[in-house]
Amino acid sequence: MAPLFYPSFQALRLADVIFEEIARRVPGYVGRLGAAWYWRLAGGTLVTFWLDYTVTEERWDVIRAQASNGRAGVFNRADFPFAAYGTLLTSPPYIHDLQGLAEWSNRLYFNMGHLIAEAAQWLQMLQASAIAPQVSPPASFPTLSPLERELVRYALEHLDGRFDLVRLREAFRGQVSMGRLQRLAQEWESLGLLTPRPRRVTYALRALMEAENGTRVNTDGHG
Repeated sequence: MAPLFYPSFQALRLADVIFEEIARRVPGYVGRLGAAWYWRLAGGTLVTFWLDYTVTEERWDVIRAQASNGRAGVFNRADFPFAAYGTLLTSPPYIHDLQGLAEWSNRLYFNMGHLIAEAAQWLQMLQASAIAPQVSPPASFPTLSPLERELVRYALEHLDGRFDLVRLREAFRGQVSMGRLQRLAQEWESLGLLTPRPRRVTYALRALMEAENGTRVNTDGHG
């Protein structure tokens, strides 16, 4: 579904910095054409990134991505919401775009490096599955139990994406032990489903949780 609004030229220029840094890590960057950024990966996989909003078109607060590689399953799409990489829950970062004048809001609270690292990791995974079709990213990850899905959901909705063992233990007292949380965090970190400490939920773990809940990461627009 095509967006009803498009970012201004200034907003696109601000976001260029993110994609130029990703391009230093992952080859195949075509550049920005119109209002989208493109990668052409091995095997003919075309990847498209674009800015989107979750509140109002004056606040661009998420990067969405889609790949033509169907072998990646649920991972052929990804969302990178800026709030998930914010360091202050009450001040989520976004690009304020008003009448063609755009600037970052709450940029000091935006861990852009984490977003860049995850987007690069996602592109590398797509590239690997295109080069070696036997690589199946979804199959390489565990199936989440209902409790594990709730842990992930709680971290996203209440902890700003942080997999804080103490806070999770308090919220799920009687359902999960600290020992189990520690083992789970170590396992997910080793699989790349959590970032290194301080641990945060990655797009891959978020996608697993939503896919197994019968939903999916929304990359088609606003509905």
